[in-house]
Amino acid sequence: MKRRDPEQLNQADAPEEYQLEDILREFGAQSAPEKPGVTSDTVVFRPIRTAPAAPDLDAPTKTAEPNKRRTPQEAPSAPQEAPREDTGVVRTEREKPPAPPRRGKRPPKPKAPPAAQEAPPEPALTPQTLLRRCRDGLGLQRLRFALAALIAAVQVFLLFYGSLGWDYLPLSAAAAGWASLALAALSLLVAFDVVLDGLRGLVHLRPSLALAVLPVSALTFVHAAQVLPQGGQSYCPVLSVLLAFLLRGAMARRTAVLYTARTVCAFDAPMGIFELPQLLDRADSLRRDEADVDDFMRRLDRPDRAQTVLGVYTALMLPLSGALAYLISTRGENGFVLSWLLLLLGAMPSAGALCFSGAFSVLARRLSSFGGALCGWHGAKLFGGKHTIILRDEDIFPRANITSNGMKLFGAHKAGRVIAGALAALRAADSPLADLFETLLQAQYGKHLQATRLRVYDNNGIGAEVAGEVILVGSLGFVRSMGVHMPAGTRVRQAVYVSVDGELAGIFAVKYKPSPSTRKGLRDVLANRSFSVVLATRDFLITPELIGAKYELDTQSVIFPPLSERLRLSAIDPEKNGGQGGLIAKDTFGAFASTVAAGRTLKSVSGLSLALSLAAGVLGFGLCTLLLVWNSAQTASPLHLAAFQLVWACLNWLFSFVLLRF
Repeated sequence: MKRRDPEQLNQADAPEEYQLEDILREFGAQSAPEKPGVTSDTVVFRPIRTAPAAPDLDAPTKTAEPNKRRTPQEAPSAPQEAPREDTGVVRTEREKPPAPPRRGKRPPKPKAPPAAQEAPPEPALTPQTLLRRCRDGLGLQRLRFALAALIAAVQVFLLFYGSLGWDYLPLSAAAAGWASLALAALSLLVAFDVVLDGLRGLVHLRPSLALAVLPVSALTFVHAAQVLPQGGQSYCPVLSVLLAFLLRGAMARRTAVLYTARTVCAFDAPMGIFELPQLLDRADSLRRDEADVDDFMRRLDRPDRAQTVLGVYTALMLPLSGALAYLISTRGENGFVLSWLLLLLGAMPSAGALCFSGAFSVLARRLSSFGGALCGWHGAKLFGGKHTIILRDEDIFPRANITSNGMKLFGAHKAGRVIAGALAALRAADSPLADLFETLLQAQYGKHLQATRLRVYDNNGIGAEVAGEVILVGSLGFVRSMGVHMPAGTRVRQAVYVSVDGELAGIFAVKYKPSPSTRKGLRDVLANRSFSVVLATRDFLITPELIGAKYELDTQSVIFPPLSERLRLSAIDPEKNGGQGGLIAKDTFGAFASTVAAGRTLKSVSGLSLALSLAAGVLGFGLCTLLLVWNSAQTASPLHLAAFQLVWACLNWLFSFVLLRF
């Protein structure tokens, strides 16, 4: 990557020239008398060595009312004037008193309170309660799955033993058939929760693959009672394989929720990943902001798309297969029990139970190591597709990673006065640099001041009126464009320039420390073509060039709008404009990128697995129908059906493994 000269990092691309008289007139001040030139005798250099900002200073001090988000265009306390088109100034206006009602018109009726219009949302489980519920009985469920998988393996072995005529065991083919029936009954006892899910789905009219276990089990035992006394083969091994897969799917979903709840419980002050629809053209946006844990918990365990589609598939397949089996039994040689059993075993995809829960379990465990939690299918649905990722100041450089690297004062200005004026302007603009200047003010034992007017400039700077003085705070290119006289030797790398009444008052060098987590997250985001990155920083020193120099990345594709647009993008309230798809630990952009990528992967894997499962079910149903119509039911033997289910399950697992791994 071609690097730029570090001294060019803080310069505006096309600064607009301003006259000092215009600036003072804009803020209502008079022209200050000409002051003596700055000489080397009046220059004071005081290096500041302070500790990083305290953890309780995560957010800049605001002068707005409590529980009210102030947009960056609002002034702290002064009236706002209409913006001038040529400068891009943003001010707030004084609230006007309500106009008196006209004669002859009735006053409007008061609106009903929100509680009377909308029902309150259902109470959400706390992460601790959900974690406790998932832990209780999970060890026993894992043991039961291991036993069900062992029974299915023994069943397949007995199937091969009876079908291939092996005789090296003291076990006849008839005895193997009765042993298979006993093992199938044991499988039903081991997977009792699958049977209970099927019964609940039948009672509440919510079909699923577990519902198909009820008729399949009944038909399997009836058919076994018919053929085993005559020395025939039953389909008990296929039933055991189906039960093992369904039990594995239930355990995977429980494990995924367990890891997610455990990660959420470990958060102290989590951040949420929000989707903001149509902030920019042609794509929704993703951004971090304060999390809503209750909303996350309410949406975590909602049904996924694969579960819904397979439920509809089961609801259609059960009556269709029953009607078709009746027609075939009346016109062919096969009985109704055998016909319906073959159609159901061919149509039920065993791996369908793992379409979503299997991938979710793997990704939830992986995200827990990064400090991220995905909100199940809701998060996968939000993060799928193309998005614009909005990067804010905390995403690039956490506040604890921004420290002072010294300061230089000019003229007769005192350090405490200059720092207090700059801090008042930065607070009014809600800048992340306010924490740093707050630390500097405490080191100088200075007093806080309040800005009465605020003006935002698109060439990386702000202006405010503080205690009757016009304070300009910005980058080197900004103060030059404002007509401030720059003495020799004032070209400082990564510094905040402060001007008082048109005269340069101080230069404050800033040091940005890169974060390994942020470096990994930026690399993943910039390498993904489905993401377009927009830099929406309030800190006027953070530019794509600075990010590229600090993190050694190619940032040419990063969109860098003007400062007023960046303030707008960073101030959108996510609670009113989008959904929350995940939770992450604070100040970890690597977790942000990993969680978003995990949501996209989960949606892709579940979609592909669902397509393969439906293809296996439709193909198996069609083949069994043709064999029954041709009176060749013996071709659809238990060995062939078990092999058919296992081959499609292995194919499904292979594709899922590749997508989850790479």
